[in-house]
Amino acid sequence: MKSGLTIRADNAASVLESLRQLSGMDVLVGIPADNAAREDSPISNAELGYLHSTGATVEIDGVTVTLPPRPFLEMGIEDSKPRTTAHLKSAATAALEGKTEAARVQLESAGQIARDAAKGIIGAGDRLHPLSEKTLERRRAEGLPGDKPLYAHGYILRSINYVVREK
Repeated sequence: MKSGLTIRADNAASVLESLRQLSGMDVLVGIPADNAAREDSPISNAELGYLHSTGATVEIDGVTVTLPPRPFLEMGIEDSKPRTTAHLKSAATAALEGKTEAARVQLESAGQIARDAAKGIIGAGDRLHPLSEKTLERRRAEGLPGDKPLYAHGYILRSINYVVREK
């Protein structure tokens, strides 16, 4: 008895290759090394981003300062999860169809969405631990506007990015 199934094209090799490539890729959101250097500080944006995200006690110009945790990356990634998950699923579907480039485009989209969400956390500022009165006084003395954490100069905000890379 015949099954009625007709094979029109065998694209198993391209599907397997696409899946192999997809499984060997990561989407990373954060502050890449090429965006990390600062002219005004020996501490890089990546280091400052980490210290601000986790909280820390550091010495700045001979003064000990305690930074409360302001996990902007984690919050942004969590906020964007429904949208990024949809793109990651689309990447897997494209890989199953043997469409490697389409899968990569979906990974890029997921990275862009998560990056923008993390930047949005800083831009809004309303969910981050507020600045201390001492910091606000220092900002006013330096002529820096606003009271949003991590937003005075925009260095960390502008350094947030994503990469799609091979593992």
